[in-house]
Parts: sequence; structure tokens; C-alpha cells
Amino acid sequence: MPIEVTIRHQNAAPGIKEYAELRAAKLMEQFPKIESVHVIVDVQRHLYEAEVVVQQKNLTAVGTKEHADSARAVIDTAAARAEKQLRKTLSKRVDAHTRNTDKK
Repeated sequence: MPIEVTIRHQNAAPGIKEYAELRAAKLMEQFPKIESVHVIVDVQRHLYEAEVVVQQKNLTAVGTKEHADSARAVIDTAAARAEKQLRKTLSKRVDAHTRNTDKK
């Protein structure tokens, strides 16, 4: 289960990459069917922007890009949005109506 972290346009603080890997590992623990997680952190001027892309069989959840002054805050927000998408699709699968094949 690969976890990829990409930091664009700047050499970020040393703890940012480890924090992104830790946050991605938490997602993988909560959802065991996840195949890969890609965290993209971008720096534009003084604002950080993060995107979390989670791939699961027949599903791709994307934590949308967020802007903030803190890299950890944007990573948390993007991961939370991806987690929300995963929970939503999981609940739809569980609550889905099934066709009744027993006919009288």
C-alpha cells in the first residue's frame, strides 16, 4: 500500500513530509481497502495548498485543495474531506437497495 508525498515549489520544513505520511497512514488504517494515497503539498507565496488523492478499487476520493498559512492545517483539512467522501460512498454501498429476486 504505497503512500506518496509530493511537495512542490519549495523545500518544505522537514516535519511536513512525515506528518503527511502519518495522516495518510491513519486513512489507510480506517479504510483497509485503500490501495494508495497521494498527498500533494504546494507552496504559493506564503500560502500552502494540499490535495489528498485516495485510490480504492472502483473509487477515487479526492480531498479538494485547501489554502492556509500552515501546512499541517491544509493536510488535515484535505484528508478530512477525502475521509468524508470515503465514508459517504461506503454508507451508500451498505444502504443500497437490492432487488428482490423472490417472486410469488
